[in-house]
Amino acid sequence: MVPTQRRPPLKVSSVQQNIRDTFQQQVIGYGGCVEWPLRSPDLNPLDFFLWGYIKQRVYATPPPTLQELRNRITDACASVSPTILYNV
Repeated sequence: MVPTQRRPPLKVSSVQQNIRDTFQQQVIGYGGCVEWPLRSPDLNPLDFFLWGYIKQRVYATPPPTLQELRNRITDACASVSPTILYNV
């Protein structure tokens, strides 16, 4: 039996072409000018801590309006200190 492979996100040719047209030789990622390996350890702290931290602060209670959601996202991002990033 041949194992199936998961298709990486943003691999649709029209999306890739749009990214190349926009960013030219500055694309880092799967199929980009500079290959970025799948499950890169460089992204894991963002996946497992930072986004959870932001989400927890934004959704502590349901935001009543879209503007409040935007405000909470901005505030949560501003609350990430250099110390937090260093520790991540």
